[in-house]
Amino acid sequence: MADILVIRGSARRRGNSDSLLEAGLDELNNVEGDLTVDTITARNLNITPCRSCHGCWETGVCVVKDQMQQVYQQCLEAKHIVIGAPVYFTSVPGHLKVMIDRFQCFWVSTYRLGKPPRPRRNAMFLCVGAMENTKFFDSSSLVIKTWLSTLNVKCGVARFYPGLDAPEDIREHPDYLEDAARAAKKLILFQDFA
Repeated sequence: MADILVIRGSARRRGNSDSLLEAGLDELNNVEGDLTVDTITARNLNITPCRSCHGCWETGVCVVKDQMQQVYQQCLEAKHIVIGAPVYFTSVPGHLKVMIDRFQCFWVSTYRLGKPPRPRRNAMFLCVGAMENTKFFDSSSLVIKTWLSTLNVKCGVARFYPGLDAPEDIREHPDYLEDAARAAKKLILFQDFA
């Protein structure tokens, strides 16, 4: 079981959201010591989109067998979940959204069958975008928070970092990296699961 499950949602390798995730992970290791970290890179998953077949409708178990079986397990076992992603057309990138949509079986289990995963845990979402208007972040944040609710996970820490578009724009914003580190510390301390 991992202490931290990192979900890299960007289509870009070593981009701005990855840099923010690394800053947060560095701080978590400073605060908590030797943490075990698992990583899911959404763009590398060999998965099919949800077919809306309702195969999970009575059991809460997805009938499509692919890499999502491992993703489900990692999400259930992690003590904390940390997601980093850019905004694409007011939402998360397609690779990440396909993964999220495959959690329909957890929605069924949690809300239709009344069997949410236990225990209640917490998460952090670090989001970047080229635009300054936070309404675009709000849309992405809602997607993430709704998805996490099916896992019985509270997104207690969410941050938006505007003005980041080119792959290395983050280098011009050391204050963003410092904020990601502070956000990670807050993730560990966050206990309000209401």
